[in-house]
Amino acid sequence: MIDQLLRVEGLPDLLLMSRLFKVSAALNTAAKLGLFTALDKHKEAGATAQQLSADLGLCQCPGFRAAADFLDLLVSVGCLERAGDGPVARYRNAAVAERHLVKGGPEYVAAPPIPGGILCLNSDRSYPMFEYLAPALQQGEMPAEAFQRVPDIHTIFGSDDAAAEFFADGMTGASLGNFELLAQRFPFGRFASLGDLGGSSGCLACCVAKRHTHMSVATYDLPPVHAAAERYVAAQGCGERVQVRDYDFFSPDPVPGAHDVLTLGMVLHDWGLDKKLLLMRKAHAALPAGGALIAIDNLIDDERRSSPVQLGMSLNMLLEFGRENAFDYTFKEFTDWATLVGFQRVELIALAGTTQAAVAYK
Repeated sequence: MIDQLLRVEGLPDLLLMSRLFKVSAALNTAAKLGLFTALDKHKEAGATAQQLSADLGLCQCPGFRAAADFLDLLVSVGCLERAGDGPVARYRNAAVAERHLVKGGPEYVAAPPIPGGILCLNSDRSYPMFEYLAPALQQGEMPAEAFQRVPDIHTIFGSDDAAAEFFADGMTGASLGNFELLAQRFPFGRFASLGDLGGSSGCLACCVAKRHTHMSVATYDLPPVHAAAERYVAAQGCGERVQVRDYDFFSPDPVPGAHDVLTLGMVLHDWGLDKKLLLMRKAHAALPAGGALIAIDNLIDDERRSSPVQLGMSLNMLLEFGRENAFDYTFKEFTDWATLVGFQRVELIALAGTTQAAVAYK
């Protein structure tokens, strides 16, 4: 479906493709401004553009109509609903916005205290990075000047706890739905213990712990995200169920915990081939016979002909990790790697949108 929507067949499609960033910028800006949460306070009667401008601190000069254009753009893509026309028109959240974009909603795409989560991360990090795509393609990494606008990810997880927390909260919003589906669709009932490597805020671990109360669960990541993970796990009511542990999976130390399921949620694509294989070998060595390694990523179709979103994510890895030569991958590639490091069989589990779980069994 997505690959068909994004296919170019003529000049109008070309122009549309080139301009779509304006729509995504408006959506991300709405999340960043807190529009959807502000509208939730006007759930019964709705709010006019003038009321919302006052709530959000938008320009209210005479003759200024960009606020209405901004709101009506969000109506046109299905994020808002509008009753009436002109200055008296009243806006409300559409169901999808109420569910995913209102702070405190059942599937809010951000973790407290960051408003907007992944949408803000896309706005403030991913979008500026893509301005450097041309030099990154030419040089193999973003130029040094780019890091004056976007913090180097290696610095984030080395010393900048606040930036690491912002990144972790954004990834929670991006991954929550997929991790909930994984908890439903993978047969965790056959296993006893989960270790989530590179677990960030602990979102995946919490999803599994809530649904499979028999399992012991731990989330592992670097020290800069430890406090954010503890807060998230506690907020999910999983403080007694999910252990938050520090672990560098590239250290010489073996994977701790004696788990029979290990997960890499949006992690394997962060690295080049050598480090991908290193992680898979470490997982294989740590798992018992019959244990499972699960890699959750935006897997590219094997023919590499119908995966614009996934291949865009792979370019995002170039921008994030530079000379690491990080990339997203196909299930065929995952299968070859799993066989190479000693796994016995593989399977693929569909999650939400373009995301899938590639599973290797020892």
